[in-house]
Amino acid sequence: MLKSVPADHTNLSPQTDRLSWGVVDLQVTDLDRAVAFWTTALGLIERDIASPGIALGTKARTLINLHPGANAPVKAPFTGMYHLAIGVRSQAEFSRLLARLIHLKIQVGPTDHLMAKSLYLQDPDGLEIEITYETPERFSHFGDMSRGLALYDVDGNAHSGRGPLDLKAELAHAAGADPSAPLADDSYLAHLHLKVAALEPALDWFETLGFERHLTLDAWGFADMNAGKPNTHRLAMNIWSGPNRPPRPTDMAGLVHYELITHGDFAAPNHLRRDGDVLRGTDPAGIALTLRSDT
Repeated sequence: MLKSVPADHTNLSPQTDRLSWGVVDLQVTDLDRAVAFWTTALGLIERDIASPGIALGTKARTLINLHPGANAPVKAPFTGMYHLAIGVRSQAEFSRLLARLIHLKIQVGPTDHLMAKSLYLQDPDGLEIEITYETPERFSHFGDMSRGLALYDVDGNAHSGRGPLDLKAELAHAAGADPSAPLADDSYLAHLHLKVAALEPALDWFETLGFERHLTLDAWGFADMNAGKPNTHRLAMNIWSGPNRPPRPTDMAGLVHYELITHGDFAAPNHLRRDGDVLRGTDPAGIALTLRSDT
């Protein structure tokens, strides 16, 4: 049952914060092409389960459902998904995926966020994907954020949070690994980054679900939230296309639905409607969501 949020979340693992991401549903223009890309580029496998569209994930779990129905690729400026992030739990797996993408000659942006290492790429419809390896242990504190991102590592060194990764050093961790192997079974949906019409109303709305404000940069039009564990990145939002933009057209490729899973007791927000054992609603970016308990 959904009740009150427990007070202490400091010992929760990355996938068992107070909230974690379940399956996300993406609408694409060419289903066969999309399945080929997501399985080839990322090593996702087709899941033999009954579901609308094509279910992709690991041997352990479904991460993404791909659906036909879009007539146009991603284009700005609309609210909706900015990117989704697939998390891996080891440096070796992160480096193996980097080697895979380079081998396949897929354009990728390796980025050092300090709290995480990330690889950015796009599918054929322009849906942005992030592969992330979370490294909160490298982060110490924020600096003066009035002029942009300023982070410090545990050794006192300053970081922009958007610098490039050292490819040679990263690829060294992939030595001897098979780049063509499927995505590791313990991979998970780490976060979503959304385009919203306004930051404050969206932050307020997601707080009712159990997310917590982690970082808000009004001058940069960006905000970040965690789900209980410090220095983790579970939900981000921006207004980089401009404020008060309309939702994504229904015939455009994009995120059409996502699932959030609650861990422990939770106070059900009154702006979601009950549907059997789950709650349903539409978020500030215009995306349908389902909230369910893990019990």
